[in-house]
Amino acid sequence: MIRDELLTQDIGQLSEISGIVANIERYAINDGAGVRTTVFTKGCYLRCRWCSNPETQLFAPEMSFFPDKCFGCKNCLRACPYGAIGDDLNADRSICRDCHTREHPFACTTTCYAKCRKMTGETMTVKQVYDIVKRDVPFYEASGGGVTLSGGEPMAQPEFTYALLRMLTERWIDTAIETCGYADKEDYEKVLPYLNTVFMDLKHMDSEKHRLWTGQGNDLVLENIKLADRMAGTYGNKLFIRIPVIPGFNDTAEAIDAAARFVARECTHVTGMELLPYHKLGRGKYYSLGRTYPLEDLTPPSKEQMDELNRILAGYEIPIYKF
Repeated sequence: MIRDELLTQDIGQLSEISGIVANIERYAINDGAGVRTTVFTKGCYLRCRWCSNPETQLFAPEMSFFPDKCFGCKNCLRACPYGAIGDDLNADRSICRDCHTREHPFACTTTCYAKCRKMTGETMTVKQVYDIVKRDVPFYEASGGGVTLSGGEPMAQPEFTYALLRMLTERWIDTAIETCGYADKEDYEKVLPYLNTVFMDLKHMDSEKHRLWTGQGNDLVLENIKLADRMAGTYGNKLFIRIPVIPGFNDTAEAIDAAARFVARECTHVTGMELLPYHKLGRGKYYSLGRTYPLEDLTPPSKEQMDELNRILAGYEIPIYKF
C-alpha cells in the first residue's frame, strides 16, 4: 500500500524509491498511442493460466535458460558455486529458486557468452528507470507516444509505480498502465490521477470461473473498473477495458455479452474496449524457467470467431479498439 507520506514528497525523494524491473522495452508500438517505452515490473497477484509473461509473475529475480542458444562451453557449470547445474547443463530449479538471496546470485549468467542463461529481474530506482526512458523523449514528442507500465502487475509494486508516474508526469511525458485490476483500491485512487491512459482487464464476469483460471475471484476487479471509470470522468484520462479471449474460459458469446453488458451498465467514461485473442507466444518462456506450459493443447480463436465476438461489443455501441 502507498504510504501517505509519499504523497507530499518531492521528486528528489521519490526518485530514490526502488522496484524490481523485469525488462525495459524501447520502441514499443502496441502498448498505447505512438512510439512508447514499456517498463515491465515483476510480481503479480494473479496466476492466469494463459499468461504470456511468466517471468514477471514472481516478486524476485529468476534465471531463464534457452538451450537452443547454448553451444556447450560449460562456463555456467564452472561458474555456479552452488552445484545447481549438471553435466547435461540442466539446472536444479530447487537450488536456483533461492539464488537471488545468495552471496553470488546467478553467477551462471555472467559467464554465458551465448546469452542462453539470463537473469530476469533487477532492482532499480525510479531515477535509473527515468534515465533510460528519457532517451526517447524525441520519439514520444514526434509520435504522441510515451511510457507504459506493464508486467507482471505494476500495481503490485504500488509505491514504485506511484513514484515513477509522478516523475514522468512532472516531466510532461505521456503515461499509460496495463493492469489486471486486482490490487488495492486505495492505491489505484492515488495512482490514476497521474495516468493519461489506463488499460484494465475484465477477464470474466463469473467470479468462480475467474478464480479457477486466475487464482482469484473478480469482485475487486469489478470494483476497480468502476473506480477507474469514475476517476476517468474526473481527470479525463482514457480508459480501455481489455478482454483476453481464451478458449474454454471466456470465448463464448454469453461470456463476452456479460462483460459488455457490465461495462455498458456500470461505466460512463470508458473510451473503448479491446478483445485480445489468445496466443502461444509466451510458451517458450515457461520452458526457459523450468516450468510446464499449462495450455499446450489450446488453439487460438479464429478470425471469424473474433469478428463475431466483436460484433457483440458493437451491439452495445461500445467503441472497439485495436492497439
